[in-house]
Amino acid sequence: MGNFITVLITLVIYFAILKLVKYKFRMRNFLKAAIMIITIAHTKGGVGKSLISFHLAIAMNAAVIDLDFQRTIIINNEMRANNGKKPIAVLQTKTMQDLIKLRNHNIKYKGTNKEKTFIIDVGGFDSDVNRVAIAIADLIIVPANDKTNDIIGLHQFKQIINEIEESTNLKLKPMLLINNVSPMTKDFISLDSFINENKNFKLMKSILRTRADYYKTLETGTGITEIKNSKAKIEFKKFMKEIKKEVKNGQKKD
Repeated sequence: MGNFITVLITLVIYFAILKLVKYKFRMRNFLKAAIMIITIAHTKGGVGKSLISFHLAIAMNAAVIDLDFQRTIIINNEMRANNGKKPIAVLQTKTMQDLIKLRNHNIKYKGTNKEKTFIIDVGGFDSDVNRVAIAIADLIIVPANDKTNDIIGLHQFKQIINEIEESTNLKLKPMLLINNVSPMTKDFISLDSFINENKNFKLMKSILRTRADYYKTLETGTGITEIKNSKAKIEFKKFMKEIKKEVKNGQKKD
C-alpha cells in the first residue's frame, strides 16, 4: 500500500511538472502563435509606424497589411529578400471590404490553425479604409513622442477615434507608445498631460528610444530581434511582452 501511494504521488508530481513546462513553453512562444489584428495607427506621418510594423512582423512571424502609399515596408521587404532572408508576407489591401474579410476570417476560424496574425500599417492620413483598420483591431498602437507637432497630431487623432466610436458604438482603447525619443529623456510631461485629459488612451510602459540599430538593420532588411543583444533589441522585446500581456488581458475580458 505504501509503495502504491508513493508511486501515485510521484505520478501526480510528474504530470504537474509536465503541465508547468508545457505552459511555460506555450507562453514563451505566445508571440509567434498569438492570433490577433494589431493596427499601428496615427494620422501624422513620420512617427515610426512602418518601422515598428516591419520589426514587429518579423518578430511575430506575422503578415503585414500595408495601407501606406509610401510602400516603406514593401521596399524594406525587398531588401530583406535580396540579402537572403525569408521575406515577410505583405498584403496590399485597397478596400474596406477586404479588411472586414480579414476580421471575419479570424472570427470564423477562431481556435483553429487557420487563424492568422495581421499587423496593419496605417498611412499618415485619414480615410475610410484607415478607420476600418482601426475599428477591427484587437490592439491599436499609436506611436508618438513629446514634440509639439506630435502632440497636436495626437489631438487630431483623438477626434478620429471619437468619431469611429460614435459611428460604430465600439469602445476603443488606443495604446500610446512613446517612440523615437532621446535615450536621455526621462520625463514626458506633454504626453502625460494628454493621457490625463484623454482617459480612453492608455500609455504603454514600454519606450522605444532612438537607436542607430533600427536604421542599420533596415539596410539589410533585418529585424531588430534578429541581431545580437543591443539596447534597441532589449527595448523592443519589452514592447512585445507588453503586447502579449494586453492581448491576454483582452482575451480574459472576452
